[in-house]
Amino acid sequence: MVKAEMKIEKFIQPYAGRDNFAEIQVSFRPLGNVVSPRVAVVFSCGKDNRRLPMTVSTENGRVYAHGVYETDYIFYDVKADKISVSFIFSDGTDNGESYETDLVIDNTKFRHSPLRHFISMTKREKKKALTSFALNAFSLPFRLLKIRQNRISFFTNRTDIPTGNIKAVYDTFKDDDNFDVHIVCKAGGMKSAYSQIFKFLKLYMTSRVVFVDDYYHLITYVKKKKGTQLIQLWHACGAFKTFGFSRFHKDSDLQIYSPNHRQYDYAVVSSPQACSFYAEAFGINEEKAVALGSPRCDAIMDADNQHRVKEELYSCYPHLKDKKILTFAPTFRGRGNGDCYYPADKFNAARVLDILGDEWAVVIKLHPYLKEKFGIDEKYSSQFADCSDWDVNDVLQITDFLVTDYSSVIFEASLLDIPMAFLTFDLEEFIAGRDFYYDFKSFIPGPMADTDEKIALIVKNNEGNPEAVRQFKQRAFGDTVGTACRNVKDFTVNLLKR
Repeated sequence: MVKAEMKIEKFIQPYAGRDNFAEIQVSFRPLGNVVSPRVAVVFSCGKDNRRLPMTVSTENGRVYAHGVYETDYIFYDVKADKISVSFIFSDGTDNGESYETDLVIDNTKFRHSPLRHFISMTKREKKKALTSFALNAFSLPFRLLKIRQNRISFFTNRTDIPTGNIKAVYDTFKDDDNFDVHIVCKAGGMKSAYSQIFKFLKLYMTSRVVFVDDYYHLITYVKKKKGTQLIQLWHACGAFKTFGFSRFHKDSDLQIYSPNHRQYDYAVVSSPQACSFYAEAFGINEEKAVALGSPRCDAIMDADNQHRVKEELYSCYPHLKDKKILTFAPTFRGRGNGDCYYPADKFNAARVLDILGDEWAVVIKLHPYLKEKFGIDEKYSSQFADCSDWDVNDVLQITDFLVTDYSSVIFEASLLDIPMAFLTFDLEEFIAGRDFYYDFKSFIPGPMADTDEKIALIVKNNEGNPEAVRQFKQRAFGDTVGTACRNVKDFTVNLLKR
């Protein structure tokens, strides 16, 4: 952790004639080598706190951070009169060091005007606000229903059947007669969610605890009842690529006042190191990010599950059984589901197998959003399989070496001590467009290369870094390996007893 000397360069409220905005600029002179500087501002008022990223630049050995913030919507559903300001400075290799200040944002000097705020909203956020008004009005009869103290509901719009963290936690509760358990799975966006509106409202207004595993549209628009605890299980492990409010001041459509994610009472994360970043991404108090582990990863370590999965895969792909497996599992480029791609010409399986030889096979596992198809010459058909329809955790069970780029699959792979290498032909472009919570080069537990030929040589020469993988696993999961489902269940039971 690199410490620094801090200086307040600018603090203006009101900003540009707007009472409810503050402009903040701060600089740091690092007392050591800085790999990839990152600065966040932390707003605090009583028990409420919220961390938001700042735009960073460097000049003459100093790191400058700048941001403009709408101050009356920093906290969800709370109008704070006095807000203290502090900063987090990171050199790109850790969570960062906290820097306290005497700065105070005074919101008592202006009259809060919901109409003025609505008029100033972006077109996208206006649409959200109107949808929220309509859905909350529609939900009024359901709000009269009583909360059932043992009811637990699960909502996901990622798939039509339970998968991932939702499935793992649901399975720990579903056969326990002490709980009234329900699940709603419907893949798709807002239109799909509307088809479940009656079931959703009935369960949302009568459940004591509600779990989601991603951005769930209806929860953004419909305010939860006071007695309901809403828990985000987020589908990915660890903190890697920035998302949510961590994209603020970048290319994100999210505004500081957006309701997205901010209703969560808790967010389950894989380790303490990820807590502050998930709190930032969701716009919630850091104390609400709880390090209980990644539930879907428990099965990775289960011996019976490992044996079953291997048998199923080898039954479907018998030609892989006596081969060493190189699994290629890249993430997508683009905005997301329906608007993304991977440049398939960057990884040529035949070219890789030419270098690796007969003892190896290549398995393709694409991100669920990707629709690209990777073909292979007939010459190599006995050394190739596309397993994109399989769960990545299953594919990892037969993997001897993982090749990826910027995918969070590295977290799951580390649990199995799989060596890995990174195909990073567009790293600078990806950083500019998406960015990471850490400096990429010092964070990844393996070598990187910009062509598939170089990657193949890394694999052939066994140039993975086992010690780096083990250290990465400890940092990413701590002492939660194999116990996440039990941790979440115990945590939930304690909530129900309150």
